[in-house]
This record gives sequence, C-alpha cells and structure tokens, in this order.
Amino acid sequence: MYLRNSMAAVASRADSPGTDVFATRHGAFVVRSDLGCFLRALDFRSGQDIKVWELHPACRGGDHYVGDPSSSAVYLLRGDTFFKVPDLSSEPPTGALPLHPSCQGGDHYTFCEDRFFVFFLARGIVLSVADLATGGSAKETRLEPAFTDGLYYYGSDASHLACFRTEAGSGLCGRSWSTAGHEEVFSVHPDVLAFLPGGLAVIHGPSFGVWECLTLMSNASDLPVPSSQEITRKVGYSKKALSQKFSISGSLDPEALTVSLLQSQFSLPAAHGGMGLRTEQEEWEGVAEEEEPIRVILQPRQKLYWWQYRLGLGKEPILFCRSLKVTRSPSPPTHVPLPPAGS
Repeated sequence: MYLRNSMAAVASRADSPGTDVFATRHGAFVVRSDLGCFLRALDFRSGQDIKVWELHPACRGGDHYVGDPSSSAVYLLRGDTFFKVPDLSSEPPTGALPLHPSCQGGDHYTFCEDRFFVFFLARGIVLSVADLATGGSAKETRLEPAFTDGLYYYGSDASHLACFRTEAGSGLCGRSWSTAGHEEVFSVHPDVLAFLPGGLAVIHGPSFGVWECLTLMSNASDLPVPSSQEITRKVGYSKKALSQKFSISGSLDPEALTVSLLQSQFSLPAAHGGMGLRTEQEEWEGVAEEEEPIRVILQPRQKLYWWQYRLGLGKEPILFCRSLKVTRSPSPPTHVPLPPAGS
C-alpha cells in the first residue's frame, strides 16, 4: 500500500527558515542555511555555471540574505540586526548594526536602485529606504495584488525587483518588475529548482512511503512446522534516482549534498511533497543487497508475510529502510517505522 502525496509545491521562505534568494554582480544565489551551503549560478533561468559552496558557520542562521545586484555586497539580517558580508563562504566582520524600527518585522528584504525594499505582505505595502539602520528617505508604496503571494523576493538587477511564485498550471516561475511598469515572467531552471526546499518533489514527483512484501512463509499442514529461509533485501539509497548537475566547490562532498537534499525533502510536510519524516538514522550509503536468515515455527495453516519499508519520489524508490515487519495477513502494516520530522 502506497502512502503518497498528490501535490507538491516549493516551500516559501516563511516555511523554510534560513532559505533565501538574491543576486549580486557575481550571479544569482540560493541560500540553504539548514543544509549549510549555498548555490551560485549565472542566473536563475539558464542554469549555467551552477556551483554549490559551503556556507561559513558564522553566516548560518540568517533570517534574510539580501544582495546588491550592482555590486558584490551581501547583507545578512538576523533578528533586529544586520551586517554586510563580502562573501558567504568566509567569516563575516564583527559588529552588527540595529535595524531601524520602521524596517523591523518585514516578510522579505531586497535591494534595488540603491535602496532597500522591505515587504510587508499582510499589509500589501513595500517600504523603501536608503539605509536600514536609519530608515532615511523612506517611501511607502502599495504592492500590486499580483505580487503579494511571492515565495521569495530579490533585486534581479539595478532597476528590477523579482519574486518566485507558483503560477497556476505552470508551477514555479519568476516574475520581475520595475517602478517604470516593465514586467516579465520567466522559468526557473530545474537545477536551481531542485536546490529549493520542495523542489525535488516538483521535478520528480511527490514523496511516497510503501511497504513492499519480500517473501511469504506458509504452512499448509495441520501440524506445526519449523521453517527457515534467507530473506534478500536492499538497504541504502539509490544514487541513480537524482540527476541534478551541481558543481561542488571547497570542502563540500557531492554525495553528502545529495543525501542532505533528500533528507530535507522527506522531512517536509505533504504540501511541499514530503512525508514529514526524519530519515537521518537510516543507512545512507549506496544500495546493497543483504541476506538475513529467518527461523520460525509455523503454526498449522499459518502464513507469515515479511515486509520492508521504502521511501521514494514520484514512482522511483530511493531509500530502502533496514527494519523488517511481519504480518499474518496479506495486508501491509499500517505503522510507519520512521520518526516524525522535528522529533
């Protein structure tokens, strides 16, 4: 029996703390603070020059990451303070500055036209300021209804703001706009999408959990019968299941990155194509076959069914869990042998 989620959508910044997108003159970035790394690409559309870098420990745990599209500057906001960092892979300078009270509590922060933009989505308001610390030269404008449901917001170039949003019928798209009224919709490259929380399920299909029957042991006689059998099962995860092409820089391990992305995907709630399950305790090595001897006394007319639990994406099994379960009927177990995420 499959436990399958019929829908999948990328998780928003609000639903995935520590995840953010921005752009600088060096390219387009996706930060996954929860995984301790960030992706850099030439842009979000083409998928060219994609590399994943290790996020410096001191740069982890940010509430917002804001890039200046015209320079190399990156601003990290944490609580009601912020500081400017030259590089997310190196230690940031000490001495954070306080956010001006008018700039606190924003849903999203971006930089464009030499100004910071603070999005207050519930109010449908965008506040732009020259400086986050002073709140100087403040201007407040109303956000058009078409731009109030974005998942992530960023400054795409010197004169355009942009957001990622879910478009009906076309999935995740980017939408950019300028104060002069120019608008553009663009697609997000699959390798960028895969790096976002929930992106693997959008590409490959939502996650599922299934009990697979490995063998049946039966006794057709009217007497108890000793029975022994070796059960062959797969343990580990399928490395062939994913095809994202990330170039890894620094000390990051490509296989460890793939495992982290999968573990994160399975831990997400159903709305984002996950199962809400924690899988770190499972065997995250390449799939290998193991044999386990089983010895039982089968009672008269008894049948025993041996099951293994598997997780996958779309129609592809990925993680083969180690534990086995036995039932006396052909119906699979109803118990899920993995702890809930966050436990």
